[in-house]
Amino acid sequence: MQSVLAAFVAVAVIATQAKAVPALASAAVVLDETVALEGVAPTPTLAAALPALSIEARAAEVCGFPVVPLLRAASDSLTDRIFTTDAQEIEAALASGQYTREAIIASVYDASTGPSVPNAVPLYKLNSDALTDHFITTSWAEVQSSVNAGYDYQGITAYVYPEAQSGCAGTVPLYRKYNPDIQDHQFDTAKPEPTSSGGADKSGYFYEGIAAYVFAP
Repeated sequence: MQSVLAAFVAVAVIATQAKAVPALASAAVVLDETVALEGVAPTPTLAAALPALSIEARAAEVCGFPVVPLLRAASDSLTDRIFTTDAQEIEAALASGQYTREAIIASVYDASTGPSVPNAVPLYKLNSDALTDHFITTSWAEVQSSVNAGYDYQGITAYVYPEAQSGCAGTVPLYRKYNPDIQDHQFDTAKPEPTSSGGADKSGYFYEGIAAYVFAP
């Protein structure tokens, strides 16, 4: 009984300190049902009593601005990939039975609040049904030339950086590749495999440079 009482007092002391020093609240999360005392009902976790600002919500901001995932779906039969921050667009593609979901490419600034982010620029989205090719770009001149070539302009999907950033906005490159044989663009934060004299990689894609700077997913 004395050991049970001592453990109960220790729990009360740590919980009191966590209230007095907010930084201790996260450490006190261990005081949950997994360490319930013999014969004593489990105490609620302090995490459950913390404000509603979740870890996910905190993680969805960079430098104080909301970020969203840059999503990707691929179709082997159509030799096409979709790049978008619109989850409904991805779901519609999956529902067609022709696309499969791929890993999140990166995190990017939300299109609605992106204009307020210093130094960020729009990431435009285009699609050609005739070529079954989706792609994204930060170049308005490329948007115009692509529209003239038959692509449909689909608006701004996100905001990104044109140059590398450090500090709270530490970024990674978003690489761009293109396969002219199947008329397909590819974007990824994984560094392209080296090729000889700027030739195509083993999948037939040519490296076209860094499309933008984004955040790791």
